[in-house]
Amino acid sequence: MSDYPTLNEMGINNPGEIDRYSHQTVGNVDVLRVVYKRKKGSLLASSRRYRFNRNEELLLADSDARGAQVRQNISPTLRKAISELDVLVNQRTNKPSPHEIIRDELKRMKEDNEARYAYIESLLKELD
Repeated sequence: MSDYPTLNEMGINNPGEIDRYSHQTVGNVDVLRVVYKRKKGSLLASSRRYRFNRNEELLLADSDARGAQVRQNISPTLRKAISELDVLVNQRTNKPSPHEIIRDELKRMKEDNEARYAYIESLLKELD
C-alpha cells in the first residue's frame, strides 16, 4: 500500500521525484501543477498539470429560491492530493528558496516559449 494513494490514482508513480506544486483556480476549474526534480537528460516531463472541476452546491438563504446562492467547492480528490503533497514537500529539509523557485519558473517559461516559437517557425517553413 502506498503512502500517497491519491497521487498514485492520479498517475504519479514516483512521488519522491516531486520538487514542488502550485494550485490555482481558473473559473470553475482548479489547476494543480506538479513540478518534478528530474536527472539531467531525462526524457520525462519536468511538470504536469491536473485539472479538477469544482463541485457546485446550491445554498438556500430563505424558503424561496430567490435567496439562493451557488457555492463552488474544491474537489475531494484535489483536497486529498494537496494534503499528500503538503506532507511530501514539507518533510524535506532542503526546500528551495523563493528566489530559486522564481528563477527556475522563469527558466522553464523561457524554454517553453522557445520551443513553441521554433515549432511555429517550422509550420511556416512547411507552408512556403
